[in-house]
Amino acid sequence: MPFKVTYKVYESGESEPYYSGTDKQMAWVYMHDITREKGKGSAHLEKEAQPIGSLSKQEQYLWLVYRVRQAIRRYYDRRGKVTKQESSDDLKVSLALEKELDLWNARTRCYLNQHPKASHGDEKAFAFFEVVEEWRNCWHKYFAYKRVRDKDPNVELEMKKQCFDLEKPIDEYISKTIGI
Repeated sequence: MPFKVTYKVYESGESEPYYSGTDKQMAWVYMHDITREKGKGSAHLEKEAQPIGSLSKQEQYLWLVYRVRQAIRRYYDRRGKVTKQESSDDLKVSLALEKELDLWNARTRCYLNQHPKASHGDEKAFAFFEVVEEWRNCWHKYFAYKRVRDKDPNVELEMKKQCFDLEKPIDEYISKTIGI
């Protein structure tokens, strides 16, 4: 896959990375160095992927899903910790990417419905598409149910859990395919 992953290791409370590079093993070595030898206590690792060159349609879809997951995480991780304007900007970015993903899913599903005998090519990639499609539909149903006046909190909680359960295989596939 034409993606470049940059790893940054930060010491707790530092704004500049202790280590920055593309070697995953070295990043983990520096993480352990900070926690074990220096006695600093905590360190965190940030991973950032960037595409290299032109991407196939399958890779473009993977890249879009990755960006959606990152935008959602960014919004929820920073919510309540940054200004309302920054939080609003994070939400707008996330919603724009989610809308783009939903449109891509709708176009692809429409094509698949019109061409039922079409070859799916890579079966793992097609299974990934189906999981992502289900994940997005699950979130739409959850947010629609949240607005229901006489909602059952247990049903709402179960719907939310189902959405989170679908995120695990998505994140695993992204990590494996991009190489994060």
